[in-house]
Amino acid sequence: MTGGVAAGPGRSKRAPAVPLPIRPPAPVRGAGALARGNRVLAWLDGWSARWLPAEYNPLAQAGAAANVALLVAVASGVLMLLWYSPSVQFAYSSLAAVQGRSLGGVMRSLHRYSSDLTMLLLLVHAGRVFCAGKFAEARWLPWVSGIAMLALVWFIGWTGFWLVWDQPAQQVAVASMRLLDALPIFGEPLGRLYVADRTVPSLLFFVIFFLHMLLPLAIALGLAVHLARLSRGRLLPRRGLAWALVGGMVLAAVVIPAPLDARAEMAVKAETLTVDAWYLWPLALGLRFQSAGLWIALAGAVGLGALVPWVLGRRRPTSTYQALVAPERCHACTQCAQDCPFDAIRMVARTDGKRFPNQAWVDPARCVGCGVCGGSCDSAGIALTWFDTRVEERRIETAVEAAGRDGKPPAVALVAEDLVGSVPILEGYEVFPVPTASWVRPSLVERLCSLGARAVLVVRDASAEPWARDGGRWVEARFLGQRTPVLRAPAGDGRWAVVEFDPARSEVLVAAARELRQGVRPGPRGHRPWARAMAVVVLTAVMGVATLAPSHLRVSNPAPARPEFVLSFKAFGGWQQITPIDAAAEAAKPVHMRGRTTEKPHRSDVVVRVTIDGVTEVRRFAAKGVSRDGPAIGEWHREWEVGNHRVAVEIDGTGGEGPFRWEGTLLATTRRRQVLTFEPATGFRVE
Repeated sequence: MTGGVAAGPGRSKRAPAVPLPIRPPAPVRGAGALARGNRVLAWLDGWSARWLPAEYNPLAQAGAAANVALLVAVASGVLMLLWYSPSVQFAYSSLAAVQGRSLGGVMRSLHRYSSDLTMLLLLVHAGRVFCAGKFAEARWLPWVSGIAMLALVWFIGWTGFWLVWDQPAQQVAVASMRLLDALPIFGEPLGRLYVADRTVPSLLFFVIFFLHMLLPLAIALGLAVHLARLSRGRLLPRRGLAWALVGGMVLAAVVIPAPLDARAEMAVKAETLTVDAWYLWPLALGLRFQSAGLWIALAGAVGLGALVPWVLGRRRPTSTYQALVAPERCHACTQCAQDCPFDAIRMVARTDGKRFPNQAWVDPARCVGCGVCGGSCDSAGIALTWFDTRVEERRIETAVEAAGRDGKPPAVALVAEDLVGSVPILEGYEVFPVPTASWVRPSLVERLCSLGARAVLVVRDASAEPWARDGGRWVEARFLGQRTPVLRAPAGDGRWAVVEFDPARSEVLVAAARELRQGVRPGPRGHRPWARAMAVVVLTAVMGVATLAPSHLRVSNPAPARPEFVLSFKAFGGWQQITPIDAAAEAAKPVHMRGRTTEKPHRSDVVVRVTIDGVTEVRRFAAKGVSRDGPAIGEWHREWEVGNHRVAVEIDGTGGEGPFRWEGTLLATTRRRQVLTFEPATGFRVE
């Protein structure tokens, strides 16, 4: 049964609880702030659960729902090859030919919107896991691998926008080259390749296409690592939710075709651009940072995200919070290993000589101390170090016995510890916090009922990110006889119930507790089909707006509208003379070392003179290379007024090549660059 709106003024009081034993410190710093954020998310889950079950809520199943969107993106991308031509000359025209509501246009829109939805759901999933504090200690690997996949999905999308080769793609290419040029690994600046349409390298375009097609395979490896420490990891959501997501994406692709800006022209400075903020947000950073600063911003964001487990996580001795096996009480039933949500329990060879073949062993690198295993063991052979099963059960039984002797047999509420402080007052109940709902063993319920307890209510967390993952569902399965250990007669007499609590519907828990205390076991609350259908439609529309609105941003190009003259050149300066070898010093050397020097030859600077309308400017460009033995490569940018301009350019290698001269008249027009290039082999060329 599900429970669940934040308690209003009439429900501000919370249920008092018997204090827990001294529990270990929280695994993360700022646990209070994270818990408040998690409660807000749990409230939203509960509010939507009024009409839509959590298993059909994409925001509650964000991780699995993101995989559906990702599969649609991959499938539609492969099908796009029927229309798309992966070459810089024909890429744009192949997409323009299917623009609109043609089959190819719908497929492109589906590819675009499914990619956007993937990013939205990944961010929601990451935010929920963060607020739940599920990133520290044994959970560091899923978090780090998740951040790596988030960065990988973004990069795949970034390369995808490059392949459209429209005006936003032009900005993506130029920004990418700026980033690469900031790294001291290329002999010649790559940005120089994108000053004119003629110089754009078709081979590099194909490399980007190859990366865009190949890198999604790495996501499969990332998912394997991401789920490696989870039992029963679920890649996909319920079939109904999956089809609802696919239907919503197809509907959006048909109704709102993906935008396509004008063809990329390197000489044109577009007035406005259609930007998809899910993937092209670095373009905004690129306007405010130099290349090195942009690298710091991007690498810092990814690095800081990956370091969250160590920045916010606490170092706690594993002995203070993890489960511990008592071998003398372990009967090798393997139930604890089957129930563990984190695959943290293994069956190993026995060392105590008992007749059972093996015993349970807890892997300290995986155990998070959720306590599910405590309810799995009928012999109490495994327990949390700070919450010993036999000791705590006896404490609860003693309290019930004492109340029974006073002639007031109580109703007992066993509340998951994370919910203590949120659960409203349960009239007539003695509240006992437990690590998680599935910590409760059926044998404890049997004994409480035999001691005269009027009712035994187990309250579990209804949020989408409970601390024990799916472990909370085992308690009800055990009570119903569907999973061992089972609840035995005469305890199955209607005096127990398992109820989910969420802060958005606290009145449901109060009503269920009242019914159980009156001898009526509360039944499951269903959802009317029409309400579920309406909820799916409304939630799909909300997610559609949240996905599409940031993907159709029309922004102004910050580049000035004034025309611009650009000179891009490559020239070699002359060799500088090496310092003459001193004869006396040479004679003092061993014979085999004479005539040798460690001094390397350098090239002279290249002097460039540009005269525009009679005004001359002179600049010097140093040779490239560690030893300054390569060519001088540079760009000269200058804004000018609209109209004809008389231009003269001289490039002098000062002892090397040249001087090379060019003179002519160039027409300057608004929002255009007039580009003049020079290469030693081809000379000057007006692009």
